[in-house]
Amino acid sequence: MTKVSTITPCYRMEKYMEGFLVNLSEQTHSDIEVVMDHNDPSDEEVAMIESYNEIYDNIFHIQVEGVDPIGISMNRCIDNASGDYLCIWNVDDLRTADSIEQMADALDENPDVDFVYGDFTIVPEFQTTQGQYVNNADREDELKSGMVLGPFFMFRKSILEKCKAFDEQLVSGADYDLAIRLAYNGKGMHIPHNSGYYLNEGMGASTRPNSKQPLERTVIEMRYGIPVIEPHLENAAREYDIENIHINGEKYPANQLV
Repeated sequence: MTKVSTITPCYRMEKYMEGFLVNLSEQTHSDIEVVMDHNDPSDEEVAMIESYNEIYDNIFHIQVEGVDPIGISMNRCIDNASGDYLCIWNVDDLRTADSIEQMADALDENPDVDFVYGDFTIVPEFQTTQGQYVNNADREDELKSGMVLGPFFMFRKSILEKCKAFDEQLVSGADYDLAIRLAYNGKGMHIPHNSGYYLNEGMGASTRPNSKQPLERTVIEMRYGIPVIEPHLENAAREYDIENIHINGEKYPANQLV
């Protein structure tokens, strides 16, 4: 059984933490390492994680003073991950019990596949299972232009040698940007399975406020030659370094990664 490490940035998650820990304990995959980059943790959050680890001991807990950009947090998770497979798992998003097992098994059984993604449900409240079901079947043609992978995709850590990690310039679009580079550098596979419940209550509680989402989508569209949905944002988008991916103080030309 292949070890899976999660990329779990965390900031002010106290009201979601207990539900997340219960959800983690219910996963059927037996070799999971949660790498949690915890920005400005409260005493209550730390106590909940320590109590959980006394029983399960599978959370690698990084405590950060202050608040770092989300890309830096996610890359720090990758740097500390020991698993061969990686997946994003935000504290306010809940997975179906066999979500990680299904994806890890698919990668185990298909060595030519570099990343896997399933369907998911958009929910308005935490721990609610009723919402909008997103079926990602037959969308392979959109992998290089849209966020088809959704919030629960899994990939081989080794593919990052080709496509690199998260762009630390981005606050709301880091996962979308990486998803595009994954699609250009690897082979993907859809799993017809509800991977989990993505919380959309107006603010991305796991990460940071989403006010930059349209702007950063425009950055990504301009970077990879995707038709721009909101052209009026192009001038503001040029304030970013569109041509380069920023990782740990290094710059990687985006056109060499696709």
